[in-house]
Amino acid sequence: MRLAAAAGRDRLDALADFYGDRLGLPVERPEGGVEVVVGRARVRFVGAAGAPFTHFALLVPGNRFDEALAWARERVDLLPGPGGDPVFDFDFWDALACYFEDPAGNVVELIAHRGVEELPDDGITAFAIVGLSEVGLVVEDRAGAARALDAQLGVTVWGGSADGPGFAFAGERARTLILAPPGRRWLPTDRPAGPCPTEVEVTGTRAGDVRLEGGGIRVRGGGG
Repeated sequence: MRLAAAAGRDRLDALADFYGDRLGLPVERPEGGVEVVVGRARVRFVGAAGAPFTHFALLVPGNRFDEALAWARERVDLLPGPGGDPVFDFDFWDALACYFEDPAGNVVELIAHRGVEELPDDGITAFAIVGLSEVGLVVEDRAGAARALDAQLGVTVWGGSADGPGFAFAGERARTLILAPPGRRWLPTDRPAGPCPTEVEVTGTRAGDVRLEGGGIRVRGGGG
């Protein structure tokens, strides 16, 4: 999966320093943006006017959350939950997660789904980011977007609801597009989801490799 999201032009240098120097991830500087390698995925920030932000989750091995949490504590200020604990236990997903913000205000999550991408229990406690687990797409007509995903790509809603006031989770566990209504807050902040030009490249759908554009779920082209 690849994600391209808008970020304030004045934030690009800070994003490169944050993901490259602080987090130690491979960073490239294409013209007008910043691209970060996160396991098998890439996140590209494209310079834009204003201060757009979105939410995405980085997948870590399902049995290495403690290591991922310790790694994050050393590098970022983790966002607390309602009780002050930065660890979120999503028992309905069988997952553990923590959150932080990057210099562009993106709400970034580290999440470990038990049983997904687990590493051998060989006494080695290292971990590596696997790729992208979730990408937020803010859309006005979530029901229509969900129908389009199903009809055109075979990507179905597996959690939440496209008809209610909350999120709709499309795809599958650990590989999810979050269809968010405008104004719904991104956990664990009080910041409402707003317009953020976003493009996601998804592989292995019924239509092959496609690109989706946030705000309408439009197929922008296929590929091999």
